[in-house]
Amino acid sequence: MWKKSGIVAVVVMLLCVTVGPLAGTEASAGGGISYASLPDEVALYLNDMVFARDEVTLPGEAVRVLLPPGTYPDTLILKENGERVRNYRVTPQPADVYYSQATFRSGNSVSGGGGMAYILTWDSSNSLESRTVSLEYLMSGASWTPTYDMQVSDDVAEDGATEVNLGFFAEIQSSGLTLDGASVYLVAGRVDLSQQINQESQVMMNQYAVGYNETVDLPALGTGSVDMQHVYPLHNISVEPGDRLYANLAGSVLKARRLLVWNAAQDETVNVIYKVTNSTDIPFAQGIVRAYRDGLFLGSDYVETTPVGSEGSITVGHLPDIRVHRTASQEYKTGGDDYYQHTVTLEIHNFSENDLDLKILDRWEVRAWEFEYSLEPEREQDNLLTWTVTVRAGDQLVITYTFRTDA
Repeated sequence: MWKKSGIVAVVVMLLCVTVGPLAGTEASAGGGISYASLPDEVALYLNDMVFARDEVTLPGEAVRVLLPPGTYPDTLILKENGERVRNYRVTPQPADVYYSQATFRSGNSVSGGGGMAYILTWDSSNSLESRTVSLEYLMSGASWTPTYDMQVSDDVAEDGATEVNLGFFAEIQSSGLTLDGASVYLVAGRVDLSQQINQESQVMMNQYAVGYNETVDLPALGTGSVDMQHVYPLHNISVEPGDRLYANLAGSVLKARRLLVWNAAQDETVNVIYKVTNSTDIPFAQGIVRAYRDGLFLGSDYVETTPVGSEGSITVGHLPDIRVHRTASQEYKTGGDDYYQHTVTLEIHNFSENDLDLKILDRWEVRAWEFEYSLEPEREQDNLLTWTVTVRAGDQLVITYTFRTDA
């Protein structure tokens, strides 16, 4: 199982796939062997970043390894028979050279969008007939996006309990990466590219906060880190540049709570929010959910990261047959201590044929006092006022409250 310790953990956890001697190699014009690296395993992140792993058995003679376009050459980890190669050379080359050799190796037509690739060479101390070469590197050229579709039902109990049919897909987009039956790990996280991704590890804030035996200066926070939420494994994936592949990660009928919410401080409509319980075997990565009912598209909304057993919040639109309006006024008062008298009115009109349970949200000013309410609310954190009310079919509800502030 992959762990949340950044790039190093990803490197450690990728598996090894060995290609037979001379597989995918061709004699080069210089008399050696040319080998095009087509990753056996990759980790795809959300922001066009790929961690690639390729392992191959090569002959003991001189070899040129062709690295794909988009490779960050300074992230390369090269090993020979399990030992780190300390000295090697990386030379830029036209990408067409790589694609030509990759086609030879895979037996399929491999093409790309131009750019620069790299030739990797080194002096081997190995005198055996063959050697196992391991390549690990970061490159751009592919990413993935979580995408969801949700079918909602008209069957809703009085307490809001209902069910939804949720499909969770991974949209894999390749702009320059070629894969041929590779193992793919979809990482719900982004690599921080604000600076060089291969810079030496910096002391992170939480590491500094727990203390050291000796006093040290706090360095600048490092970059190139990964905020990894979860890893979704896929197998035998083949893609070429320009492909867009969809893979189903989960699909299930899930329990949900349907809530009607009016945020009076911001909205002039009542939102319909589904609190969906994730009872699948995998967490839901943050992404866009497209909601449907009776074969019609209702709208899209963002769903937050939702661990197994927790609820994700998805807004699927608003109620057209319930009208709401908030009015606010203030009046200057004198006579001793001057102040402003504020009056807020919340109006709800239910034009539907059903009684509606509604949650109303509003905010009160920090420096206010002398609150009086026609219907007492709950006071919650962040200066939030909440009312849970039932508005009868065809009826109207009005809530009024007043407060004072300094003049």
